[in-house]
Amino acid sequence: MIVGIGIDTVEIKRIRDATARWPSFLERVFTPRERETLDLEKRSYKTAARWAAKEALLKALDAPRLGLTLGWKNIEVLSSDSGKPFFSLKGEWARLVESKRLRLHLSLSHDKERAMAFVVAEMVPRSRGLCLLGL
Repeated sequence: MIVGIGIDTVEIKRIRDATARWPSFLERVFTPRERETLDLEKRSYKTAARWAAKEALLKALDAPRLGLTLGWKNIEVLSSDSGKPFFSLKGEWARLVESKRLRLHLSLSHDKERAMAFVVAEMVPRSRGLCLLGL
């Protein structure tokens, strides 16, 4: 059963400008493991898409209503070997997803000007087991 949907879109230029203006932006928002995946050529596209993913997750889980603190680094956006994006959650985010038995589905996309993310939070019935990452 779907219990939450979140979508976010961001101008790539906005993220490019933020990283140029505030060099600490990347360190504040992204984990070392995430930053390793942001190669120089595609940094703005990937960074913007991962930022949008974190924002979309906030919406899908209705974070403000639940009183969750942002803790950007507790929401990690990674990719499998095949390129499929997924969340790796820590702290209260991981506890929430586990306690509600949620599977998170994530899709990222971008073009020259915008990046977007779409998140679906699905409650997993007890009989099907638990898969936090949606893999």
